[in-house]
Amino acid sequence: MPFSYTNRQGKTHYFRAVPTKSGKYRYYVTTSDEYPNLIEDIPNGFEVTELPEEAKVVIRKIKSVHITQEEKEIVHDAIEEFSAIRDFFVHAEDDYLSVYHSQFSSTGGQAESLSREEAIEYHGKGIERWMRFFTSLRFQLVDKEKRLFQAERVVFLGFYGHDFHPVGIIGSIEDVAREYGQHLGRDSFFDLVPHGFEE
Repeated sequence: MPFSYTNRQGKTHYFRAVPTKSGKYRYYVTTSDEYPNLIEDIPNGFEVTELPEEAKVVIRKIKSVHITQEEKEIVHDAIEEFSAIRDFFVHAEDDYLSVYHSQFSSTGGQAESLSREEAIEYHGKGIERWMRFFTSLRFQLVDKEKRLFQAERVVFLGFYGHDFHPVGIIGSIEDVAREYGQHLGRDSFFDLVPHGFEE
């Protein structure tokens, strides 16, 4: 039976193994289970994941994650309790914990934040198939031994460009998640002055 993965949009994906001239395999993602060369297991050294922005499914070499599940849950709980964002998830990769919020939750409270249920009520159930998520706040693990984190906020560089810059001081994930997470979805978010932007 072929291996399959269903993303948050409810789309089921399968994975093809196509041999190369060198005798190795190149892997492809498909939504059809009609191909004869579908894999039954994920190859060693690879992982299947969905990219946080649009739930695009990829098969790739395993990427390192230095974040614990507990630290991820701490950030989730802080954003849920203290921020104004109502539809979000926390994504961990490498040394970063990134908070992704739906397009119906604005970074700085420019518009009312909608829950998933409210977005579906206003736009219909199909909204989940094209809903996008964005990140404006993340936490970088800067000391693996002491488990200390640096908050970073998005800085818009132009109409399309953006980058992340540190804000505030380094601390435990409990402290920085609450201290800076509370501003997400509120106009106070843009009062968090990134390092290097002080007057």
